[in-house]
Amino acid sequence: MNFQFLNRFLLLIPFFFISVAFPQKNTQNKYLKFLDLADDVFAEDPIKGALYLDSIPKPLNKSIKGHLAEYYELKVLINDRNNELAKQFKNTVLALKYAELEKNYDIAGWASLEIFYNSYIKEKDTTAFKYIDDAQKFYALNSNKKGLAEVTQMHALVAMINKEYSKGNDLILKNLNSYKLIKDDAYYYMYALFLLTTNYIDLNNIAEAHKHFTSLKSLKDNPTITPLLHDVHLASIYGCFGRFHFNEKAIDSTYHYLAKSESVRAAMNDNDKRNFYNLYIDYYDHNEDYENKNNYIDSLKVFEKHVLNKTMDASLHFGDTLMSSESELRVEKEKKGYLLKWLIGLALLIILLIVLYTLKNRKTKKVINSFEKSNDEFTYLKSTHEKLKVKVHGLEDYIVEVKKEIKAISTMGNGDEQRKKIKELLKNLHLDSSMLLDKTENHLELVNEFNIDFFAKIKNDYPQLSDSEIIICYYLFVGFKSKEIAVFLNTSTRAIEGKRYRITKKMDLQKSEFTLVEFLNDLCKNLKKVEK
Repeated sequence: MNFQFLNRFLLLIPFFFISVAFPQKNTQNKYLKFLDLADDVFAEDPIKGALYLDSIPKPLNKSIKGHLAEYYELKVLINDRNNELAKQFKNTVLALKYAELEKNYDIAGWASLEIFYNSYIKEKDTTAFKYIDDAQKFYALNSNKKGLAEVTQMHALVAMINKEYSKGNDLILKNLNSYKLIKDDAYYYMYALFLLTTNYIDLNNIAEAHKHFTSLKSLKDNPTITPLLHDVHLASIYGCFGRFHFNEKAIDSTYHYLAKSESVRAAMNDNDKRNFYNLYIDYYDHNEDYENKNNYIDSLKVFEKHVLNKTMDASLHFGDTLMSSESELRVEKEKKGYLLKWLIGLALLIILLIVLYTLKNRKTKKVINSFEKSNDEFTYLKSTHEKLKVKVHGLEDYIVEVKKEIKAISTMGNGDEQRKKIKELLKNLHLDSSMLLDKTENHLELVNEFNIDFFAKIKNDYPQLSDSEIIICYYLFVGFKSKEIAVFLNTSTRAIEGKRYRITKKMDLQKSEFTLVEFLNDLCKNLKKVEK
């Protein structure tokens, strides 16, 4: 195998993975602009907003990949604006589905609350409580304080639906100030006031109801609340006040709130419209104005027929959309399956090549290390040989000089003078023995310098040690004590102990369970030891 080619191939692998995992994108997805345009206009013109969304070509998972949750969220908001309840529910389910896939936890939390509202609040489906728990989980994942605030309001709404009005008010009043402090979106404060107002109406506490309703009306010009959203809540409250006064036989007040409801009729949802028609029917029946009563009965019938038709159309469309979505997902899964197989095959090939390369590399390194070791041994032997030659030459010259002095002493006639000269010679011999060999070497070292494996290993593993420190390590390894080493190196025992401490520090053995001698014996246990 050509391992040079293998090296080049391995270098190209990361670039392949980058190209697969991060394909080059267009400068900008031209279809995403339709989402922004729809978001800008749907509140005032839902038809135009829907046209913008319909301009995005199918399949959506290619045109706006990664943004399908936003698409279906806008669909829901437009359906809500058009009172298309069945389509609204269908698109909410799809928004939740894609939000989870795209990890868009804010939309996932919002969609979960919408499904809970439509399933429990409207249909009394008790299994829907899982969605309110899911909403709290999604909002917590994104640390969305506004979303978590809406979850607490939803619990208050549940209490209101179950006619536990005081309990609902307690939940809201406990958090009312925190809702008010959300300055960048006054909706949460407005909705809290809405719940308080309707609850107090049902508790027949009109004074408290008007108090909170006045606060709600004061938010009309708040820039964070759209006029339409404000009117939606006014329409529901006007209907509640109208029904309350009719039940109290306050007919003039009933008509006053019917007129108020007329002013925000465009903002009514289907439920508010139904209540609006029924209140007018009851109002005219009370006044015995049967002609107008029948007119509103007819209007109510037309309205209910219209709602039924929208529901049937939405159900058919829902089925088609689900089939289309499942088909798109199936195609995507098949593509991902093929890609996964190719990636697995490529990964196996890469692993095989890496194994071959590793084996070859290990063999090459072994040869290089063997050569380097042989070269180090030769260099060390050569250096030792040169040192020995110099020392032998020095000893030969010194011995010649000593012989001359001994000859001169032996010819002296005076015995005292002769003894004096002998003492001087012995003293000089002792002094010259330490000068002839430098302090890092002596006769024992010259013998043991041939233990090349030990010195090579210590120098290779601990290059920070000096030559004198390596020699001390060798003596310790051989088995000499500090006092003995001090004699060999012509120095003090204290100096040797100091060097032993520095060696321990350089080898980072302060916190080790081994002593220096134990560590050296363990490190070099496979080397041939020289007996003391």
